[in-house]
Amino acid sequence: MRFVMCGAGAIGGVLGGQLAKAGFEVIFIDKIAEHVAALNEHGLQLKGVLGNHTVPVTAVMQASDIDFRPDDAVFMSVKSFHCDAACAELRRATPLELPIFCSQNGVANETTAGRHFKNINGVMVLIGAKRLHPGEVVHTGNGPVGVGTYPEGLSQVARDVAAALEKTDLPVYATKRIAQAKWNKMLINLNNATMGLTGLASQEARADGEARLWMADVWEEGARVLQAAGIAYEGPPGMGAIEDRIAELRNSEFKPEVPVEDEFKGRASLWQDLYHQRGEVEADYFNGEIVELGRRYNVPTPYSSLMLDLIKDMAAQREKPGKYTISDLRQRL
Repeated sequence: MRFVMCGAGAIGGVLGGQLAKAGFEVIFIDKIAEHVAALNEHGLQLKGVLGNHTVPVTAVMQASDIDFRPDDAVFMSVKSFHCDAACAELRRATPLELPIFCSQNGVANETTAGRHFKNINGVMVLIGAKRLHPGEVVHTGNGPVGVGTYPEGLSQVARDVAAALEKTDLPVYATKRIAQAKWNKMLINLNNATMGLTGLASQEARADGEARLWMADVWEEGARVLQAAGIAYEGPPGMGAIEDRIAELRNSEFKPEVPVEDEFKGRASLWQDLYHQRGEVEADYFNGEIVELGRRYNVPTPYSSLMLDLIKDMAAQREKPGKYTISDLRQRL
């Protein structure tokens, strides 16, 4: 099995880098010319919690540069707002009905990919990672990776991909309920906006008493909306669902460590969107989902509504992370 990683950013870089390090053939597709050149010239610099590695990989800028094979598995790891265009590009590049594995945050990508391909699978990625420099990704948190056929079930190719990932250094599990796993992850991602707005690293936010209570409130609001909508969600095996994380944040005895070195600090996806000044963020696919469902089921969503408006405005103005404090956000509710 060969892996085509559509997107060589934080998540695609860690997943593809780990697969390549485990001996699998991996090809990256990415639109950042400097990043592609660095990958081809110097290999992927895979750094972080599992050590520093230089992994030889191949990278291209267009799907049409790849001679696709029947044994290819495609990982979608582009931003959600680029998913449709990336899938359309893949569809133009090959007539093969390749299995697609949506490893992005959010819950809309599988439906998007399904408009172009038939064999759709989901990957719930609960790791921390960041791409700040060309040719380099930093793995900041080694949480579990769940694999399953979308919306439910476990096809043979999903089992094969899970088995391949199990040969990496990542903790991996297979599930027949990948949609529920991704809804739970979407709830977790609601606080990506918190970290983009405040500039806090994930470990800093969990260690800050004021930020922790804010984050717990954000998650609780999101869970309330999904419950009203009748949408099931579940956490990875042994970790519990979002309610366990809420209780952890509200426990005054919870004392997480904050890395001294900035390299090991987790930077949420929306923080990275602002940092790279892309002009847009993925917040519509996290907080926007909750706001829309809240309207539909008559559940107030003041937290996600506020953060959605603020972070989209920051993105449009190309402002860097950290414009607001938690106190600022509380006062604006």
